Amino acid sequence: MKPGADAQGDGEDAEPDDRGGPETSRWWRSGRHVAPEPVPPRAVDGEHRQLLADVGHELKSPLSIVLALCTRLETAGRLDGDDAEDVARIRANAYSMLRRVQDLMLMARLESPEQQLEAAVIDVGAIVRACVDGFASVAAQRGMDLQVEVPDALPAMADEEKVVSLVSNLVANAIRHARTRVTVRCSVTAAAGRMTLEVADDGPGVAPDQRETIFERYRRGTRSSGTGLGLAIVSEIAVLHGGSVAVGDAPEGGALFTVELPLRTASATLGTVPGPPRSLALADRQRPIVEELRGELDSAPGRA
Repeated sequence: MKPGADAQGDGEDAEPDDRGGPETSRWWRSGRHVAPEPVPPRAVDGEHRQLLADVGHELKSPLSIVLALCTRLETAGRLDGDDAEDVARIRANAYSMLRRVQDLMLMARLESPEQQLEAAVIDVGAIVRACVDGFASVAAQRGMDLQVEVPDALPAMADEEKVVSLVSNLVANAIRHARTRVTVRCSVTAAAGRMTLEVADDGPGVAPDQRETIFERYRRGTRSSGTGLGLAIVSEIAVLHGGSVAVGDAPEGGALFTVELPLRTASATLGTVPGPPRSLALADRQRPIVEELRGELDSAPGRA
């Protein structure tokens, strides 16, 4: 697998990765924004991407109002019986729609040749722990055991918002396909200038002949709902950081998704201390995917 992670320079060009050579060094730029490597032409042209982005923004506002009104009704304590169930269903479907809108908007941005990473020194370990914690209520509802194996601290230069999206999509996918009352594992390791994120489950796994196409846009498994963009987004984010994602067999018996990224830490070694994940903002970004997954599992036949 190919490595990858993005970097933010500290005003000077950092040393290129000795395993990546001159090509790798082009990932390093001074300033906050880091331009990705040139990529082949995308399937969606600029005009369509802009239209998609505009439509997404138009849809987010009314959906946010619907969700706010549902929350107000639910917290007012005046609902019971069928009314409470109806409002809960409205809220669940609004979150599902919001998740789709966010996925389409993010994919449109990722497909843009001008897309840039906003890289900063972040604590990847803390980010991964916070992302997994965001699914704790869903896992507990299903009697699942979420295992997190990450270093106490792992400073690296990456785009925090996109890392959150990458981890959240992989964990949601694992919970969706895991068997009830067993394990979903998320782990991060670092060695030889690389960091590796693994997300594993004990579900049915991915057939060998589907392990390449599963990362294509709009591909959906037979048990999955939605737009089929989750794993495509994971792949796009990994590649945008200069990395890769692959799927294989997990020791737990199901699918093992492995993301490899080069560990960029030049700014951290110069005294820049990564701040903690912005937990409130992180929770807000995660909420649509968490609530959509909750609703999907609640309505799935055979789920106790």
